[in-house]
Amino acid sequence: MKFVYIICGMLVSCAAMAQENEVFILPGGQTIVTPAFRVYVATGYKPSEKNIEFLKSLKEKIPEMQLVTFDAAKDNRNMLLCRGSFPVYGPNKTPFSSLMEAALNMELVASGVTNENSARIQATLDEFDFSSFGGGAWKMSATFSAPGKASFSVKNEYTFPVSFKAVTGCGEIMKAMETGIESFLSKVYSTPGFVALMQ
Repeated sequence: MKFVYIICGMLVSCAAMAQENEVFILPGGQTIVTPAFRVYVATGYKPSEKNIEFLKSLKEKIPEMQLVTFDAAKDNRNMLLCRGSFPVYGPNKTPFSSLMEAALNMELVASGVTNENSARIQATLDEFDFSSFGGGAWKMSATFSAPGKASFSVKNEYTFPVSFKAVTGCGEIMKAMETGIESFLSKVYSTPGFVALMQ
């Protein structure tokens, strides 16, 4: 996943940058104003070859896999704050539940064993968050279900070194998001409940 740091002279003029701010209303009514150049925006998720190969290895157990739909009604957030002042968005400010749905389904389709006409597995994104103090970590969890079958939940924490400096540390957080998603999806696929739900 690539991330764009909006830098004067690169993507926008200095004059335009000076005039543009992001205004955020936080829970409790608190408002913060952040210069646009301090906003981190993801540009997408590249399917993991390792995850795709693992999915292909499940073909004997699961001849046809179903795609997955994430329910955005529970948590439709599209922004997290890093160090209390650096907004972090998904690609095109897409909600994180939609980002996870797209990442998972891209890998399922790339495995070549999906039946796109079958009913979809339902999922809720229970957690999509990070920590940037005392070491970096992406924390993700989700619950998957289908009518007449046992649901299952997966929780994963991907850890990595992170700088104590805010700008550098938040950049490292964002650079690790793709690997965090890859790690989470790998755990989903290797969970016994995944095979049982897809059969």
